[in-house]
Amino acid sequence: MAAQNYEIKVAQARLDWIRDRVAAYQWGDAPLLGDNEDPWAYGADLTAMRALCAYWLDSYQWQDTQAELERFAHFTAEIDGIDIHFIREDGSGDNPQALLMTHGWPGSVYEFVDVIDRLAHPENYGGKAEDGLTVICPSLPGYGFSGKPKRPIGPKSTAAMWDRLMRDVLGFDQYVAQGGDWGSLVTAMLGLHHGKDKGGGCKAIHISMYGARTAAMPESEAEQAWAMQMAATMQMEGAYLQLQMTKPQSLGFAMADSPVGQCAWIVEKFHGWSDNLNAQGRRELARRYTPHQLLSNVMIYLVNDNFVTSTWFYRGFMEEGADIPDGQRVEIPVGVGNFAEPYITFPPRRMVEYGYNVVHWNDFDQAGHFAAMEDAPQFVGEVQDFMRKL
Repeated sequence: MAAQNYEIKVAQARLDWIRDRVAAYQWGDAPLLGDNEDPWAYGADLTAMRALCAYWLDSYQWQDTQAELERFAHFTAEIDGIDIHFIREDGSGDNPQALLMTHGWPGSVYEFVDVIDRLAHPENYGGKAEDGLTVICPSLPGYGFSGKPKRPIGPKSTAAMWDRLMRDVLGFDQYVAQGGDWGSLVTAMLGLHHGKDKGGGCKAIHISMYGARTAAMPESEAEQAWAMQMAATMQMEGAYLQLQMTKPQSLGFAMADSPVGQCAWIVEKFHGWSDNLNAQGRRELARRYTPHQLLSNVMIYLVNDNFVTSTWFYRGFMEEGADIPDGQRVEIPVGVGNFAEPYITFPPRRMVEYGYNVVHWNDFDQAGHFAAMEDAPQFVGEVQDFMRKL
């Protein structure tokens, strides 16, 4: 297996089709809101989506997004019959360690555009060159610029592909893996099944979401309170999860012909899962993201026409599983970046340590589910802290 240079190419006809569909979108209705009622309480806010789509038509340019991505070198490698896309930025210093960073849904490698250079070349930001890391950021199968699997695969299969990418394709004898959202589950599976102790190349992992659960049951009052809170959160927030795990194709038919529909489905999660509360306790997209950033991430789904195959990952997860079975443990060093995640939160540390060899844990009161995109300096500092401990 060998990596090939990859050039981002998007047909003008595809860009024209997206623009035409946004311009022709037939806007529906929204419920009458009561005093002080949150306009996002029923899903994506009609007023906010109209404003974002107006920016899309009047100001947004895909070429600007592509230029941001093209600051870095892009490659593909065929693994298990799928062309896997990845960004590679070689780090400064004499012997930079390899860091594999995995995104999730509804994100993409765009989440990392503001952290890659900071991690690879810290001297450009007041740090030391010898702390530089060689950063590898792949697009999940069926996401971004990667190829589409023939049927759903999940985090466990992807972890095996990532270990082959890092060792067989790129030649790294050992590497550190980091991830949030789906990336946290892929990363956990790397630690569990492909750690150095298991004959793989992964020597340590860092997670920023409690994705792969341990078998620990809640015991203390704090643990029981966490479990109750998570149950309530999933009741209110988990409908998309059940749909995408069970009937992703039905959703795909609705979304395939609607860029605005895809945008609303994705942006609603950025609104609800980010650390973006204002002084009144309401969530505001503008507290964390520009319209350009939001649309850049959405456009990566649209220009590659892979919204539906991205949701297959949920079905793959349901079929494969990706938790830490009772009696098993990630024994390589584990770091936890406990950001201000309003969706899937970490339980008290005991429950995590039941299945993870936690050697590093930092709590943060800023940056949420999309931590790298929400606060690049804080995210980079957390990863660097963990790497120094290794």
